[in-house]
Amino acid sequence: MDRESENPKIPNLNEEDLDKSKNDAEEAFKEEFIKDLSSFVEGELIEGTVVAVTMDSVFIDIGYKSEGEISISEFDGKPEINDKLNVMLMRKENRDGRLVLSKQKADEIKTWDNIRDSFKEEKPVDGKITEVIKGGFSVDIEGLKAFLPISQLSNRRVEDAQCYIGTELLFKIDKINGKNNIVLSHKKYLDELNARKTEEYFKTKKEGDVVEGVIKDIVNYGAFVNLGSIDGLLHVNDMSWGKVSNPNKYVAKDEKLRLKILSMNKENKKISLGLKQLSPDPWESFEDKYAKGMKSKGTVTKLTNFGAFIELEDGIEGLLHISELSWTKRINHPKELLKVGDIVEVMLLDFDKNKRTISLGLKQVFPNPWDDIDVRYPVGSKTRATVSKVTKYGAFVEMEEGIDGFIHVSDISWTKQVKTASDIFKKDKVLVVVILSIDKEARKIQIGLKQLTENPWENLFLKYPKGSVVSGIITSVTDFGVFVKVEKEIEGLIHISKLSNEKIEDPKDHFKVGNKVKATVLNIDKEKQKITLSIKDFINRLEEKEMQKYLEDDTAKTGSITLGDIIDLSKIGK
Repeated sequence: MDRESENPKIPNLNEEDLDKSKNDAEEAFKEEFIKDLSSFVEGELIEGTVVAVTMDSVFIDIGYKSEGEISISEFDGKPEINDKLNVMLMRKENRDGRLVLSKQKADEIKTWDNIRDSFKEEKPVDGKITEVIKGGFSVDIEGLKAFLPISQLSNRRVEDAQCYIGTELLFKIDKINGKNNIVLSHKKYLDELNARKTEEYFKTKKEGDVVEGVIKDIVNYGAFVNLGSIDGLLHVNDMSWGKVSNPNKYVAKDEKLRLKILSMNKENKKISLGLKQLSPDPWESFEDKYAKGMKSKGTVTKLTNFGAFIELEDGIEGLLHISELSWTKRINHPKELLKVGDIVEVMLLDFDKNKRTISLGLKQVFPNPWDDIDVRYPVGSKTRATVSKVTKYGAFVEMEEGIDGFIHVSDISWTKQVKTASDIFKKDKVLVVVILSIDKEARKIQIGLKQLTENPWENLFLKYPKGSVVSGIITSVTDFGVFVKVEKEIEGLIHISKLSNEKIEDPKDHFKVGNKVKATVLNIDKEKQKITLSIKDFINRLEEKEMQKYLEDDTAKTGSITLGDIIDLSKIGK
């Protein structure tokens, strides 16, 4: 049997058959090639494998008949052989018949897909601030440029925009417009983050907990404290057990503190904090350190019209009333003696632990000069004093610093009728005076000036008994009578009704200042220092004597005594 009969399956092919078979194979390859080529679409993302890397290019196998070439500049770093990556088919063939691929375009599409997904799902994205532009910043998000308005950077005012360049942050995508412009907000990201942290804070913290915080801002009523995700308020009343007028003296901005949570309001997201609550209340041990009558040093913290506030220690403050400043001086305002910051020694006069009030005294630290005033200035003693103030009814004289006496107009002269003290005294005039009386309780001293000399009225009634005759010079003529100087500064009054037996309408028609007259003493009032005289009575007595003389001597001549006789004394002997 021949070979063909041995293997009937192998046909007996001639040369013509062979050519036909070859052509059929080529056609089948072309059809397969066209079919493979049609499965790739330009602009499509395709996963490929790195098959070769040169200095300038990276070759990618995407399952096509030829590899694609990508410039090395499209890669952040040099890829490794067999690395899998996504690329975009830009063209199926270039002039060299090679696929044109792009990793950068594929990355952009992938990035946009991620951005749209993040926007839809409200997820934050990473970005880096690259430059300051009008109205805000330019931000790089995986190679894409986005816009960040300056108002959306922070919850705080942006002072220096340049300092944020190069900063990497998380952003919420605020919006994407039709031109694929991306607008970002870091502020919204912070707000949402803080909201979550705040919610967690209220779940994990409770009143009474001790927490740490940083002083964020200081205002006149306290300080705001950053607790991490939420701010708390440290009120001035909770900074110290004492009165806080200036929060800056107790806390400083950016200072880190341990604080106690006093109250939490989850609904309003408010937290009240306390600093003083971490230290003992000084009033709890007040009576262990202080008692009535004890002396202590303190610092003047405030001056008011009615007194001064003195801080004995932190949290322990008392009132030094204006009436307790001096034993002797009249203080109109505490600033006359004290100023804020002065350290003074005071006496604790009284306190109320429940009301947390203390009454203090400054003058009690020193001896009271009124306690022995009667020893230093016995009644009846003489002393030198300086006129400090003149009033209508007398004058105040300073005997020593803070100790004044008063001279009434009635104690200026035994004889003169002083109506206004200013006629006698001038401020700063130095006098020698006599102590008349002392009232220690009322703190009053009565001073006399006339008492330096003997009272001329004391024995005047012995010298001029009632009915005796005095002679004197007229010192004053008034509508109601005539004043006559009896001796030295003692004057007597002759009332208009006692000037003559005849009716006188106006004494000035008959009497002149400087005329010498004689009159009878009708009365002397030592207490009121008054002498009542009468010319009429004197004339009547003279006439009686003349009549008696006539009766005894019938040769004597008699005549009526006139007022002119009395005034010029021409008919009457001395």
